[in-house]
Amino acid sequence: MYAKIGDGTSSQQIFCKMEKKDVMAWTSMIVGLAMHGHGEEALSTFKRMQEDATLIPDEITYIGVLCACSHVGLVEEGQRHFTSMADVYNIQPTMEHYGCMVDLLSRAGHFEEAERLVKKMPIGPNIAIWGALLNGCDIHENVNLVDQVRSRITELDPEGSGVYVLLSNIYARAGKWQEVRLTRELMAHRRVEKTLGHSTVELKLLKS
Repeated sequence: MYAKIGDGTSSQQIFCKMEKKDVMAWTSMIVGLAMHGHGEEALSTFKRMQEDATLIPDEITYIGVLCACSHVGLVEEGQRHFTSMADVYNIQPTMEHYGCMVDLLSRAGHFEEAERLVKKMPIGPNIAIWGALLNGCDIHENVNLVDQVRSRITELDPEGSGVYVLLSNIYARAGKWQEVRLTRELMAHRRVEKTLGHSTVELKLLKS
């Protein structure tokens, strides 16, 4: 519970006092740290978990691990974990795992790899996947890719305002005012209201 709300000190104290730490306990700690920006600590915790051969990480564990890699910017380590997840533990990637990987690659500016991964997905990408790619475009000012992502996003007809606002902001910084106007008109047409305190891409990935 403490890990989920970002109280790292309390969660660490309780975790350390536990005599028996099962997969759920380790996973809760890893995910909690990762979701609140403590990527290195989350990965260190995962390594400690792996020292116990009786503990088998599950799909939720790997969401935390991949999210941690994204926060720290460890592309190669994230790719290694993504591969070993299936090869070693026979865990098939879910939408959330793909979302974490797209977020990792996009944040690092590896857009071609991110696009290839999206194309290889066995399931159609949801709004969180395109939102992760769009977030990377915002970080690296990749306006050309934004045009492609926009068409995918509008096809999905997202209800939340986050992706529309991000699109509008990217175009505004690039001085593409026609696209800004079209994006805002689309929001108005679909009756999407701008919400304050919109959740981050990372939270959307785990809630989708």
